[in-house]
Amino acid sequence: MTPDRKGAVAVEGDAENRISALPRNVIHDILKLVPVHDAARTSSLSKNWRYIWAMLPSLVLDNHFCNKLALKSQSVLKETLDEILLQHLEDIVKFVLDISGTDLTSYADIDRWMRFVTRNNVKELILGMPDPSTYKLPSHVFNCPTLTNLKLFNCIVKPPNSFLGFLNLTTLRLEKITFVPTIKFCVINAPLLVSLDVTYCTGTQYLNIVVSSGLKHLSVSESHCNLDLNRFTTCKKLAHLSLVVASPISADERSTYEKLIFSLPTLQKLF
Repeated sequence: MTPDRKGAVAVEGDAENRISALPRNVIHDILKLVPVHDAARTSSLSKNWRYIWAMLPSLVLDNHFCNKLALKSQSVLKETLDEILLQHLEDIVKFVLDISGTDLTSYADIDRWMRFVTRNNVKELILGMPDPSTYKLPSHVFNCPTLTNLKLFNCIVKPPNSFLGFLNLTTLRLEKITFVPTIKFCVINAPLLVSLDVTYCTGTQYLNIVVSSGLKHLSVSESHCNLDLNRFTTCKKLAHLSLVVASPISADERSTYEKLIFSLPTLQKLF
């Protein structure tokens, strides 16, 4: 090895040692800024880094990451995700799984991953499925008491009969979701909800969202005005309101819009 190369190795080693000496939460913040496959590679640096990767509180398995694996095969995608979760040692505070660009058809695998993260105190859960999708959200997501942020794309939602609500949820985004009523209505009780986004979902006529007066952001985009907007007239702290309907609205629907808009004393932005 040439002297120059020895010097380069020494500099790299010093840099690694300096980073390793940083507080654990700072290292986690650094790893959040890089793609998950690069963060995973740090586990090969040393034994300490292997544990740092296994304790990372945020796992973002985005569309690019999942597509790259799926191009090899569905089994590679499944085995890699299994390995990432099985290696994890502590709570998963944020979990993003976007397989919207893949052809993954094994819903049992997705159920298993959802079960794992909901048992590990997940607070922020984002799930993106291919469009169209017949994936039914499993009951353990509804029964997860730690959830504060939930975003779902292209799923079927049918809460279990025992569902008491998302009691700690503050942010809920539902896009291209199909709601299936239990008995008569699909009831979602979210007393702490601050932000609600419902975008081009079906079956919203069966959806009963119970929110508190603390809701500040409401966005509804539908092909037809099926969601009952009257329930939001009690949300006196609503500051941002977006209502989009693709079809012409009737006189009754216009009256409902006007009643909602003029019942909001703190409204700042209206679209």
